[in-house]
Amino acid sequence: MPHRSLFYGAAVFIDDHFHAGDPRVTSIKEQIEQAGCHVVGMTGLPKENSWENLKFASFFIVDWKLHEGSFTDEGGVPMARASEQLDAQHVAETIEFLKKLKEIRFAPVFIFTNEDVESVQEHIKKCPELNGESGPSHIFVKNKSEVLERGVFDVLSDWLKTAPSAYVLKRWEQEYERAKNALFLDFYNKSVYWPLIMWKTFEQDSVPQSIELGNLIGRNLASRMTPFDFDLGSYVDAFDAHMPVNQNEYRAMLQKVLSGERFLDIKYLHESSVSPGDIFYDGKKYYYINVRPECDCFPRGEVQLDDLPIYLLRGAKLSHTKTIEKYDKAYGSLRESDNEAVLFGLLPDTTISFRFSDLKIEVWKDWKEKRIGRLLPPFLTRLQLRYSAYLQRPGLPRVPPEAIKPIEENQQATQ
Repeated sequence: MPHRSLFYGAAVFIDDHFHAGDPRVTSIKEQIEQAGCHVVGMTGLPKENSWENLKFASFFIVDWKLHEGSFTDEGGVPMARASEQLDAQHVAETIEFLKKLKEIRFAPVFIFTNEDVESVQEHIKKCPELNGESGPSHIFVKNKSEVLERGVFDVLSDWLKTAPSAYVLKRWEQEYERAKNALFLDFYNKSVYWPLIMWKTFEQDSVPQSIELGNLIGRNLASRMTPFDFDLGSYVDAFDAHMPVNQNEYRAMLQKVLSGERFLDIKYLHESSVSPGDIFYDGKKYYYINVRPECDCFPRGEVQLDDLPIYLLRGAKLSHTKTIEKYDKAYGSLRESDNEAVLFGLLPDTTISFRFSDLKIEVWKDWKEKRIGRLLPPFLTRLQLRYSAYLQRPGLPRVPPEAIKPIEENQQATQ
């Protein structure tokens, strides 16, 4: 069963009564600290230039109306009521902060309010950026008294029980942080000059040094991540009961997950990085994939990057009907002829058949603006191997149909 300890760490508590001795605020703070966590308290929304500093937080607690403290006495008794205009202004500021916070650090957020919970939820529902495509929201609108009664970590634990994606990603994050620390221990102090050595090596190979150095660090990080131990058994029954109702929703999300493991979108690629697997779209009908070997995808000597030759195979999108015809349920794969590679899931609802006979040699400058992303291994490796086999295919004589025993005769022979 997923445990609430996945959210142990530092909590950012933003409340205008944080230092005012409010017993409810103090009790929640102590509750978090008793679990062994650290609380960072603020009496107002942080300034924009400090938002990046919030990346460390495990979860957030935000008071819905941070300005109310200005209208209360030292004991928290209201002295005056803020105008509707001022209320609206502060709500807008809080909403904007929540939207930016999601971009910086995606983590659970508790919104505390003394008002009707549903009215606050309506404000949040009006912002598409704050609502997930499916599943429970990461924003909990609660009354402080309710959280005191139930406990912060019990609420988080209940959320994990309904959001297997949150559980899996938090487990992965824990292992990632452990591996990252191991990488720093290994490489930060023991040999301070290894980046310079590798930089010079990349320079001698005439490859983009920054890109290759980043790839090297990424591979070292991955090699330090130990095998994962996920516990998803408790989610299975709920999923089996929920799946028939939301098949289209789950299918769309699953396609996004599959695309993420095999296709790197253009926004994540360096503009000067050329590689096998680069995929281009002519804007009309055809897709193209670069199959030139990686060691030849770097400009050397007098050749400039813009004049670098790339080897492109042409592909076209298969219809949904054709995709279903090619799908082999027994093996979960798409049947391919010897002269093609069929790629499923690069883009939502898109299956592309690249034909090995349609190879054209072009130059980078004519295609760089048409690149949409890059096919990743092992899917790229499989395509390259199939294309290599196609290039080396031997010609065989046709088998005459007269040489094949008819089905009727074969059945009689076996009876």
